[in-house]
Amino acid sequence: MTDKNELSLLFVGCLLLGFPNPCLGTGKKCCSSILLDSDLAVHKIQGDKLGFYSQLGYYGARPAYRQQGGEFFIFYYEQEQHWIDSRYFYGTSLFSKLVNEMDGYCLEEHNNWSFYNGSDLMYSEVLTANCSKIEDVCCKELRISSANSDVIIDNESYYNNQSKDSLGDYKAIGITNGRYVYQKENLDSFLEYGGKHWTVSSGVGQNSGHINHHGGSVCPEHIEKEWQISYTNADGGWEWKDDPFLKITCVKELTDTTPKQEHQDTGLLGQPYIQTEQTGQASNYSAETVVFGCISMLLLSMMIAFFTRRFYRAWGRGAQGKQLLFETMDIEQAGENQASFNKFEDQ
Repeated sequence: MTDKNELSLLFVGCLLLGFPNPCLGTGKKCCSSILLDSDLAVHKIQGDKLGFYSQLGYYGARPAYRQQGGEFFIFYYEQEQHWIDSRYFYGTSLFSKLVNEMDGYCLEEHNNWSFYNGSDLMYSEVLTANCSKIEDVCCKELRISSANSDVIIDNESYYNNQSKDSLGDYKAIGITNGRYVYQKENLDSFLEYGGKHWTVSSGVGQNSGHINHHGGSVCPEHIEKEWQISYTNADGGWEWKDDPFLKITCVKELTDTTPKQEHQDTGLLGQPYIQTEQTGQASNYSAETVVFGCISMLLLSMMIAFFTRRFYRAWGRGAQGKQLLFETMDIEQAGENQASFNKFEDQ
């Protein structure tokens, strides 16, 4: 039999045994764009790690993600069999502050997240990852306004000139730290998220400005309270004061603000993950399972090719019926064994 025919037999054997399946993965399609979000309490502590993420290759035999316009990664940490964040690169658990305790193939399959609260990991029901794109969730054009902007108390305006100039309409100009960054048209006034704060400042990357919110949300228009504005105290120093009437609204409302899924087979979103015994459902392949499955299927395929070749040769010599089976399996028939024994005795 030629090498070409042997390779064909090997390929057929692989197909019969389902060889490609474990080697090519689970066949699941995971989201390429992820929104990692939570409530205000989590945003105040770990908000810089939240926001929108895009898939950037694979790690640990699963999709891996990088924060859009940011410095954080999310990947499957095979050593401990769960999903974690990292500020540095795939594969390091150093200073990880977010953990999704589940070993699913897709990050969005189940939400069993905990976050580091400064002393311990704390489970959160509201910390979730789901399939969403930033343009489907956050407004690209915003209006910052306040009913206090024209209020005068004791002959003094509630708003100073810098804070009042920070009000107005803004448009998204890019993405930083997993969120839109906005600019007031034709002016050096920017609304940006950084250092766990939304801030209106005179330049992208600045950590000080004249409107501020600690914690916030992935989208600034979703924040309903706790905005602050700057003012000068009696000593001439800058401080923050609350403005309960400051609000940010969409100039153009989104047609559908519900986070959109890229596919329908990723499981429930926002549901706690409870590990149970498998009841007939195939579990996801780990890297070790994939390697073991590939090696096992390869060995079985080689055995099939070997015996198929012996069968072909025996058949070519005219063997039929039991003789064909015996020659294929390299088993001597009982009659031949007895004849060989008698011949030995006669000698």
